[in-house]
Amino acid sequence: MNPTTYNVRAEFGDVRVTPPDSVITAIHEDLARYDASVGSSPAGGLTVRLFLDADSPVDAGTRGVEYVLGALLKHDIFHAHRMTGFEVITEEEFDRRLAEPLVPELAGMTEVAQITGTTTSRASQLRARLAPYLVQELASGPVYLASGVRTFAETEYNRTPGVRRTEIPLSPVERDLLDSLAAAAAGTEVASSTAVGHQAVAEAIEGVLGNGHQLQLHFQPADSEVSAALGTLLEHGLVRTRRIYKKETSTMAAGHEDDLVVSLTVKGQRHAGTGTPAAAEENDR
Repeated sequence: MNPTTYNVRAEFGDVRVTPPDSVITAIHEDLARYDASVGSSPAGGLTVRLFLDADSPVDAGTRGVEYVLGALLKHDIFHAHRMTGFEVITEEEFDRRLAEPLVPELAGMTEVAQITGTTTSRASQLRARLAPYLVQELASGPVYLASGVRTFAETEYNRTPGVRRTEIPLSPVERDLLDSLAAAAAGTEVASSTAVGHQAVAEAIEGVLGNGHQLQLHFQPADSEVSAALGTLLEHGLVRTRRIYKKETSTMAAGHEDDLVVSLTVKGQRHAGTGTPAAAEENDR
């Protein structure tokens, strides 16, 4: 197995004696074969980085720390610093981190609205849900990590108004009836038979009524397949029904006085996947 190049970073704090520049230079020269760099640690001590080939991160860390401690001991500053820890990463990961911007992309409420595809007033209502990505609360408003807001928009927030929904399991007959209503609502032809092949639904449809968003269904016995399907759609609030108006019966052939008129509710419109919610809202009134 070919060895992998690792970056080993050892940090030292607890500075008691600040090493002179000549000692820092000497440590750097001693570790030059490992492309080492020596600088200040966040704690004010030393940070020593070096690259070496090893068969595993454990091997790289063990050898890297040994080399660094040996250089400090050689120049008599080993006891002046306490090692606070070390990190081992691959050279590829080191390069990836190096390429990242020092300051990540940030997002205020205007950017949140743009990312989520909504208005700033609606975006302001999402503060609680965006809390995991909050960087700081300023006088001008909250500031978030843009990457976190994008993750939220893609996985948790449905940016299309009016289509958030919980899936409702429907039988083939129930779905067939819903699809027929959706076709009427969309102004497309209601097929005499469907891909599902439930003739009972097709045979129950007399035609399209009124503004083109309502279906006229023949009277159905209570124990019929279509009645059961219609009952389920009503139970879930996907459709609404009404009897034939008296003025409508004057234009109909005899025997249709007990027919039903069925239309989609707003909820039914969403579940049917049609793009004309306004029509459903009109029918819901």
